[in-house]
Amino acid sequence: MSKNFVQSAALRSLAVRAYRLYARAQFWRTGPRIFINSIPKAGTHLVTAELERFQGLQHSRLHIEIAETKVGEQRRPDANPVLDYRKVARYVDQVRPGQFFSAHLFWTQEMQDIIAARGIPTVFVLRDPRDILISRLHYTAGLQRHWMHKFFTENYHTDVERLRLLVMGHEANPVVIPMRNVLESFQPWLTAPGVLSVKFEDLVGERGGGSAARKLEVLQQIATHCGLPSGHLEELAKTATGSTPTLRKGKIGGWREDMPKEVADLVHRECGDLIEACGYALD
Repeated sequence: MSKNFVQSAALRSLAVRAYRLYARAQFWRTGPRIFINSIPKAGTHLVTAELERFQGLQHSRLHIEIAETKVGEQRRPDANPVLDYRKVARYVDQVRPGQFFSAHLFWTQEMQDIIAARGIPTVFVLRDPRDILISRLHYTAGLQRHWMHKFFTENYHTDVERLRLLVMGHEANPVVIPMRNVLESFQPWLTAPGVLSVKFEDLVGERGGGSAARKLEVLQQIATHCGLPSGHLEELAKTATGSTPTLRKGKIGGWREDMPKEVADLVHRECGDLIEACGYALD
């Protein structure tokens, strides 16, 4: 994919809008509608790339953006923005049967109710928060259209400084939510009804240090949860998906090589209990 396309917000928006119109016009489609949700940089693109290989399933190219659905400006780093859930529901209703859509939406009862009322199976993608942190570092620094890119690169000049910002947050404009608050706001999805939680590490397969056998188990879980055909899953488990614009290394436990010890110690002090609650060891 062209680097200019990835960096250009205008080109990307135009292409996504055109495809969404195409997808919405397919009113004859059948099958389940599926919601893929995750903390940013946890592996949404990995899961959607796998789902695109399922028979009869199509990407709607709808990704519900907080920036497009929030009410007013965010003023506090310890509170999530308020969303217009009527607008969120209208977006959801644009998705045709046999299509999936995605978001990075923190848990709220309103969002849970929207999904439940429409009988939409949800897949929540989980990843080691320390790998999420490293991925956010490189994504924000490298993507010029990212809302935080200029602030991030002009005011913080080393990886340690930038990682500390992502862990501790920023109170003044622009507001950056601390990592602990981010994890806490997404954690209820792990036990929400109608939600299947899958780990990035289990789905990444052999190319990222996982296994084809575990990938197959997770693909089968997704198929069962969402009511999808499963006859072709063994072949999917053995082959890797194509590269995606936001996947850098896609490696399990990469933080051990890329995260300075002082930052790892800070993360463990601030978020260690939540990391363990997500099923990851602190060693």
